[in-house]
Amino acid sequence: MGKKIIVVAALVIILSAAIVFLAGVREGRNTARGPAGFVQADGTRLVVDGKPFRFVGANVDLMFQKETRTHMPDMMRFAAGKGMTVVRVWATGEGGLDDVQPANNWKRDRWFRLKPDEWNEQEFVFLDQVIAEAARNGLRVQLCLANWWRDTGGVTQYLRWAGINGADDDNYPFGINNEKAMRFYTNETARKLYREHVEKIAARRNSVTGILYRDDPAIFGYELINEAQAITGRWAERRAWIAEMSAYLKSIDPHHIVAPGDWGYRSAAERREWLLDHQLPAIDYCDVHNYPLDDQDVFVDSPEALDHFIENRAAASFSLKKPLVLGEFGMKPEGYRGFAREVWFRSYFASAVKNGAAGAMFWILTPAPQRGYSVTYTAPQDAAVFSEVQGGAQLFAARQNDRPAGRLLDAGQHLVPHHFAFTRSAEQPGLQPQQINRDDGSLLYRFKPEMAITGRWEKLGDGPGFVWGAGVGLFDYVIPQRVDRRRVGHLVVRAHLQPVVPVDAAPAGIKTRVTLFVNGSDCGSRLIPVEDPRQPLIQEWMVDEFSIRLRAARGLPLTIRFAVAVDSDWLYGVNLANWPEGYESHDATPLEVEVR
Repeated sequence: MGKKIIVVAALVIILSAAIVFLAGVREGRNTARGPAGFVQADGTRLVVDGKPFRFVGANVDLMFQKETRTHMPDMMRFAAGKGMTVVRVWATGEGGLDDVQPANNWKRDRWFRLKPDEWNEQEFVFLDQVIAEAARNGLRVQLCLANWWRDTGGVTQYLRWAGINGADDDNYPFGINNEKAMRFYTNETARKLYREHVEKIAARRNSVTGILYRDDPAIFGYELINEAQAITGRWAERRAWIAEMSAYLKSIDPHHIVAPGDWGYRSAAERREWLLDHQLPAIDYCDVHNYPLDDQDVFVDSPEALDHFIENRAAASFSLKKPLVLGEFGMKPEGYRGFAREVWFRSYFASAVKNGAAGAMFWILTPAPQRGYSVTYTAPQDAAVFSEVQGGAQLFAARQNDRPAGRLLDAGQHLVPHHFAFTRSAEQPGLQPQQINRDDGSLLYRFKPEMAITGRWEKLGDGPGFVWGAGVGLFDYVIPQRVDRRRVGHLVVRAHLQPVVPVDAAPAGIKTRVTLFVNGSDCGSRLIPVEDPRQPLIQEWMVDEFSIRLRAARGLPLTIRFAVAVDSDWLYGVNLANWPEGYESHDATPLEVEVR
């Protein structure tokens, strides 16, 4: 081959590589390649050496109790024998027996760090052994570097070391005072202590294999923290922490993939924040957890609902062009809602595969049958579950090359995780407003709040004198047809509206953005705060659009809609209710439409 031909061929190769790279950039894909054998993120897929990597895995009961640690080699061999290729391990543990203890009354007798300046080398050596044994069995290890919960000391112990007491408090759900625990994200001492642990892990040399953790392909990747919580409206504090710590970890170990450790989302508002967390540049893949029995606000009460749950989270991940890993799924031995435990596991793996998830890890592989949500290999009672685990592994292996279906790539179809709805005929008795013909020739329609003919919200409820919908959604009311015709200059819509305040939020910090639609025409929005009960807030819209006036003049029906749109800045529903107790008004109702 002549010199010119070689040069031209080289240029073609370079140009082709550049085109592929730029295409990846346009698609938002991570086109970087790490060292051989490392798991990497490539668009919506995980890959190893450029080949798709999809897996079934397990959270493993290894790190904190003496009786389970002795089973470690057997546990690894069993996991590999059932087709699992990833295990999730806790690489965290703060404080000793006189420090923060689990809220569920069990005692841990192992820790990585007894005091801020006192590390437990024995624990690190055991982690070395876990990683080495996993590698011998063809398994990779996901390392979780901190814990929101008290099982391992967690954020509350970091805060104690930083001089902030009371974040661990048994008077609160799960033993955590979230208001105080949130200071973990912003307190400089707590953040410094966490960074020290990150460096201690990522820069460690394995005492068994001699390989630096940051150079070890047997490590699947890192999770910054387990199930990081944030109080509604204060997500920016958690996100700043994730941004700082993911960038810091990447500065030490640039090749392993990183997830933030958000547990997931329940609502459209939380979904938006979850997306912003996972969109950060040093975050490589997305992660969610699901426990249908314990987390009933995600409304997973059947295998069909589980499929919807996974589809929604997959679409969210793919909108960022990042892979999805289902990091925890748990089901008690008795099953749930009439479905046996093994049916839930079968549905979990099948839905994960169908919806393009990169991996799925159940909770928890253990030799201890008494452990909550235990899936134990030391007794025969879980044989049916392990059959589903093995079947799930085979399913993932058979569909390594699948790409996400088209419906999952249309993010606009999945913006709201779940909706409840009702629809009633406007002719149904009791749903027609009171019509008042006034002396000045105008008409006044008065509605009771519960006269809505349509409701569709993330949560929904009503009762005598009120109707409410949480999150994103709408209520419709109908002004019925009239027989007369008249001139109409404008309509005035008045309503007593309030936000639906999340349970963890201070009312003073919550607003809701409500838009009025009349027969589908946008008549403007109002940003509505929580009112002072002594001074109820009345929202008023003046409507003078010609098409609406014409319908009103002809006596045609009009649909009045109050909506909170998914792209609103404040997504906190609508509570339409009678006047607060003690407030008297003889000339207005909670919802009325004036036709002038």
